[in-house]
Amino acid sequence: MHDATSSFEVEPAGADDAQGVAEVVAALESAVYGESGFTTADLEEEWSEIHVARDASVVRDGDRVVGYGVVRERVEPQRVEAYVHPDAHGRGVGALIATRLEQDAARDGARGIQNAVLEADAAACRLLEERGYRTVRIFREMRIALEAPPPAPAWPDGLRVVDFDPGRDAAAFHAAHQEAFADHWEYTPTSLESWSERHLEGDRVDPALWCVVRAEDEIAAGTICTPDTYGGGFVHALFTRRPWRGQGVGAALLQDVFGRFHERGERNVGLSVDAESTTGAFRLYERAGMTPAIGWVLYERELAAT
Repeated sequence: MHDATSSFEVEPAGADDAQGVAEVVAALESAVYGESGFTTADLEEEWSEIHVARDASVVRDGDRVVGYGVVRERVEPQRVEAYVHPDAHGRGVGALIATRLEQDAARDGARGIQNAVLEADAAACRLLEERGYRTVRIFREMRIALEAPPPAPAWPDGLRVVDFDPGRDAAAFHAAHQEAFADHWEYTPTSLESWSERHLEGDRVDPALWCVVRAEDEIAAGTICTPDTYGGGFVHALFTRRPWRGQGVGAALLQDVFGRFHERGERNVGLSVDAESTTGAFRLYERAGMTPAIGWVLYERELAAT
């Protein structure tokens, strides 16, 4: 596909593009935030959850990848992300990728599209706003440096922590996770099969880093964590089911996470949070000493029928 304002072309991504795409993401994050922990291994982990040739696309300048677009979720509205290498800014790459993502979503039958760009990437934000997008949500990656062993978690009475056993706990843990996140903004339910493929398969899976909190025979809360992800330990999910909220369980879960990672030698821990969540998660993480490192603005616009 060609664009009148650009001499570049959008092409399907392939496995051989992983390093080049990771360099684009890391270069852009470094340009707007001063640093980046994003690696090729992080990208390959993300790509394990999508059909790369169908969902990921690249823009090349010669043999070098200078732009990247990806469909994260084929839902309604379709959710995508896009990145342009700082060296290629002002050359029409961003508009080319945005156009391609919009056209592909429309061909899929989507009535709308949500595009996430880095909050500090003023050029990307301006581009989307000029194309008729409006801001619908802001997400931030929170981080903490663990300079000393963290305090032990203080669990409310009646709760106990057990090790996660995939064979015994997967179905119940998945159900608890889904229930706890059901009231989050635009949460999309995940089947046990898809959930297991994402969280229980792969080189980074380590159930010893997970936390399972039980109230008698019920799972009340838990965490899903992986090591060596986005520059340190990473919390993919931290949840408390409704009956046990407001008792300090979230704060205890965080201290448990910090303790597990510190014992492993991870000195930097991160997680992603909806900055506008009504659950108070953002404030909880701030009170625990975490600070925003990277942010994403989620933009949305309607699509014309094809």
